[in-house]
Amino acid sequence: MTTDIEQQMRNELRSFQSLLTEAALTESLRLLESPRFEDLTEQHVREVGEYRPIEIGGERFFERAWSRSKEAAATLGFALLLGADTVRDGLRQLERVGA
Repeated sequence: MTTDIEQQMRNELRSFQSLLTEAALTESLRLLESPRFEDLTEQHVREVGEYRPIEIGGERFFERAWSRSKEAAATLGFALLLGADTVRDGLRQLERVGA
């Protein structure tokens, strides 16, 4: 991936992250920090985007309805592309600002 494309993706990621509700941000972080993240698939991401809970390795995520489900799904999709650490760092930064 070129540096320009990666930077553009990071900018888009930030715009999606800024729209997350507190509950969606917390649940996204819970998944990104879980060892289950490694088993996250594109199908899981689609299900989150369609307001459906997902189950990975016996653990359920996104069980409640989220008003920003599309943004949560986009955030998880970016985590698949850019890596969990990159996305998690951005969410942690948002969490600190909101506190």
